[in-house]
Amino acid sequence: MTIGKSTEHVKTSIQYYNPDYITLLTSEEYASTTRRKLSHWKKQYDLDGDVAVIKRLFTDESAENIMTESLRAIDVLRSAELEYIFMGITGGTMHMAAAASSAATIAGVPIFYVKQPDGEQVVQPNKDVIEMPTLGAYTRLSKLPPEALDLFRSVFTLKEDDEKGKISASEAANIGMPQGFLDYLTRQRVLEKTDESNYVFTYSGFSMVRMLHDNPNIAKLIEKQNEKLDEPDHMFG
Repeated sequence: MTIGKSTEHVKTSIQYYNPDYITLLTSEEYASTTRRKLSHWKKQYDLDGDVAVIKRLFTDESAENIMTESLRAIDVLRSAELEYIFMGITGGTMHMAAAASSAATIAGVPIFYVKQPDGEQVVQPNKDVIEMPTLGAYTRLSKLPPEALDLFRSVFTLKEDDEKGKISASEAANIGMPQGFLDYLTRQRVLEKTDESNYVFTYSGFSMVRMLHDNPNIAKLIEKQNEKLDEPDHMFG
């Protein structure tokens, strides 16, 4: 997570995700304070973590330095074989958030933001933590056959009450979709796994399905972009 002077978003994020490990990306100015805060949170929330200091934050090299530290932090978490990795972009400066978001997009890591409550409202982690899907999730969903998107859409249009938004491995198997793909969508935060064979769509997952199902231009835009990326470049061949 990015962090500056304000720290409330860190506590909210910890309460929401209950992480095993946390890396705090901060400037040289707040490095000492952040280390002290992290030492306290480790004891308070029973987690491990580290502080990554972004050097020369307000120079021409700042964006590169932020991305480098962000990608290094993601690599450390992946080497620890943690099941889920997220990038929080609430704290610090705006260009910290922008560069960290770019790094997360490159690495295929979901981004989240902690919203400031309105007026006199108290912080509610389940309400105020907003997740944003990865580009990889959009790409995979955009390449699904129509019957898959129809199935995903139907869990909202045809199911009612407590069943709305839920999908089972058996329902997916009926159209030839393996459960492993549902698990992949879980890691991308499109779905949330409720037990061994049942899932529920996250809000961002539902939003993606709705956009791709209702607006074919979005799917075409992503498909064309992917085609460009797949085209060989013979300029230096």
